Amino acid sequence: MKILISSDGTHAHLYQRQAWAEAFNACGIQAALWDCKNVNAFDAFDSFEPDIFLGQSYNLQPDLLKCIYERPHLKVGLRSGDWGTHKVDNEKYNVLHCSQQEVDVLGKLKEQTGQPNFVHIHYSPEGVAQTHNNFESIGIKPISLMMCANISAYGQASFDPELECDIGFVGGYWPYKAQVIDPYLFPLLHPVGKHKAKIFGNQPWIGVNQYCGLIPDERVKDLFVSAKICPNLSEPHAQAYGFDVNERIFKILYAGGFCISDNVKGYEMFGDGIVIAKSPEDFYEKVNYYLENESERRSIAKKGKDVVLNNHTNVHRIAQILKELDYEDLSKELISQYKELMNNAV
Repeated sequence: MKILISSDGTHAHLYQRQAWAEAFNACGIQAALWDCKNVNAFDAFDSFEPDIFLGQSYNLQPDLLKCIYERPHLKVGLRSGDWGTHKVDNEKYNVLHCSQQEVDVLGKLKEQTGQPNFVHIHYSPEGVAQTHNNFESIGIKPISLMMCANISAYGQASFDPELECDIGFVGGYWPYKAQVIDPYLFPLLHPVGKHKAKIFGNQPWIGVNQYCGLIPDERVKDLFVSAKICPNLSEPHAQAYGFDVNERIFKILYAGGFCISDNVKGYEMFGDGIVIAKSPEDFYEKVNYYLENESERRSIAKKGKDVVLNNHTNVHRIAQILKELDYEDLSKELISQYKELMNNAV
């Protein structure tokens, strides 16, 4: 079995696709990433000849469609934007939507080839049932394929004295995200010295003295266990509507970090493994409380790691993909092997 995974730029979803590819290959299933922005579909498909293709509905260009039509054996899963009964204020919130052109292309593709097997988004299952339910009208199953922790990238985190701090945060800062970051995080950064904070990101945080520049990918996990508190802050649409469970929270918990998060519908899936703040004021109170209560932090962090370890790694996600593509026995086998590996590691 060979699996081709389309990649279309540097963002959180790229890291997830890399995590899928790593998990497939680690489990003995050949997988490759295809840079669809720089390599044409004919070259990618002719050189690799996949049995499964994982891509995006918004990247279904004529060359890619021809490759799919020419391969009747091919099974396809596509990431797609919202097309459902749940409506979003598009002027206020930055949410990916499936265009009418995409819907038309997908409908024709499904009618003529039986593909895609499913469309997916990283929302919670409850969210997908509202944001993507219209796909069912053209015979395509919408599924929740949430973010996950990459076990090779975020396991075996180590305390690093250089990264030790009260508050450690990794993320970008621009006007859209600032709508949440400003009221939640900024009061903890001023006055300087109130809390020992380290902020990392791929662009400068103007006016933030605690901004420390870029952090190498391989050190992010160490930051998460070297900081007393790792905030998880969501984007404005997630706070408004729920459903959008971001990648950061999976990484923090799998590494073994202690997480205080804003309140987003869907985060209850982590149970007692995270602390939820219902407002910025509640966030400050919880930060100040848990900074003084190490034993509680450690207990909660352990629960959070267990939740992700048992349910939300890249192995769990590829097993879900295989199950949705009717490889149920293989899916079960991968999870069984993963559990055996985890038990032997304890």
